[in-house]
Amino acid sequence: MLVEHGGSFVLTHPNILLITTDQQRWDCLGMVGAGHPVMTPHLDQLAAEGIRFRRAYSDCPICIPARTTIMTGLSADRHGLANMSETAKPFPEASHRTLPGRLTAAGYQTHAAGKMHFTPARARYGFERMRLLPEDYVNWLEGTPYAGMYRGHGLGGNEVYPAFASTPVQYTQTHWIVNESIDFLRQRDPHAPFFMWTSFETPHPPFDPPESYVRLYDGIDIPKPSVGDWSRDAEDKVPRWITNVRWSRKLDQLPEAVVQAARKHYYAQITHIDYELGRLLGELNSQGIAQDTIILFTSDHGEMLGDHGLFHKTAFYEPSAGVPFILRIPKAFLQARYPAYAAGRVFERGAQLADIYPTLLDLAGVWSEEEQSERDGCSLLRMDESELEERWLFGYVEERDGLFMAANVKWKYLYYVDGGFEQLFNLEQDPLELHNLAADTRPECGAMLNECRHQLRERFPAWRDDDNATTGLRATDKPLREERQVKAANPFAWRGPIRYGKGY
Repeated sequence: MLVEHGGSFVLTHPNILLITTDQQRWDCLGMVGAGHPVMTPHLDQLAAEGIRFRRAYSDCPICIPARTTIMTGLSADRHGLANMSETAKPFPEASHRTLPGRLTAAGYQTHAAGKMHFTPARARYGFERMRLLPEDYVNWLEGTPYAGMYRGHGLGGNEVYPAFASTPVQYTQTHWIVNESIDFLRQRDPHAPFFMWTSFETPHPPFDPPESYVRLYDGIDIPKPSVGDWSRDAEDKVPRWITNVRWSRKLDQLPEAVVQAARKHYYAQITHIDYELGRLLGELNSQGIAQDTIILFTSDHGEMLGDHGLFHKTAFYEPSAGVPFILRIPKAFLQARYPAYAAGRVFERGAQLADIYPTLLDLAGVWSEEEQSERDGCSLLRMDESELEERWLFGYVEERDGLFMAANVKWKYLYYVDGGFEQLFNLEQDPLELHNLAADTRPECGAMLNECRHQLRERFPAWRDDDNATTGLRATDKPLREERQVKAANPFAWRGPIRYGKGY
């Protein structure tokens, strides 16, 4: 809504469109230019019109914890969902305190389309309307010629082996999510602002894009995974968590050709999302509301994609913990309220998923400084460049007693409670995290190692150990491969089509 202020018109209560992908690493966007030849023309244009954090962090790079952080502005150690086994735990925040709940109370029409991944699955969490994966999509698919073909290739949700989509493009879930988003835009009340969360389930495995998008990458050189010198060390010199993950998922047995094909299909999934986003952004333009709408694009976490001998998420290495973060604010609104933030501005780091909650509420006019003590995130538009550059960001995953991260714009420190293993990376000089400097004797490295330990002890006081003279952090010593469950990672692990439709 435009209102007159000082002889000019200022946007108040803007529409808000939150777009998330699932498991998209920060460097797989065309405009980033970080070595991955990913085609994302619509997202490139969005970044040119907005503010971009070259990489932001997921403080707990796992689906449910990260999405709960987006909804609450709380870090995983605060909201209590911090590992891969939280599917059965109920959502921790009252619906009226969630991001959509706050916006609904402020008079926004609120809608979710796609993947939410909360428990209970069908609760509204503050949304007025929801169209969710997989149930609503599969029920819709049951009324088409492709009934029963949801994941008809038989691959599960954590397979590394690639496949093609088991339906034509117009019947894929990515296409369906955008259709549902467009339907909401056409059915909403045009006289009230809206908040819509369009949430894609890809490029999370299975790596199964439509074949036409894979063919776009034929003849293009697919870069091989980055492998740090520390990752090649003997088993007892690599973090125990990594050794267990590699062993349980048989990642060391994956043929190189499969790894390269998986990377190609991953790129194709992102390009498919970008194409569908073009339809959604086009609808905003067709309705004449693009300049009344704030758009934030990000992902819940990244994907290792073979780097350092790993696939999937959970780790705090850049491919897994780093996520894209684009915030496009209408020009008139930006100039009136945040003149220091010009379109096309790029920040190296400084943002985290917990910042989404206060930032969007601030843009909607319903956030106050008094609330800051209740949340872990900050409104990014209330921070100047020096604050962003000096900011420390933290991460915690409750796996094998605990994985921790402390990072600033230049350095990153990782601590594995199991074995008390430390890693220190100079991200400015070593962005691929190829060289662990934790044992480096140079004064700069030693000083930064101690500073990182201090920062971690201050942020997570419950994990202090005053008897540990080296780090001051708790450590355990579990046997390797304790309680490991071997997971299928072969092209013949066909499970049959997954059925969620009526009567199944």
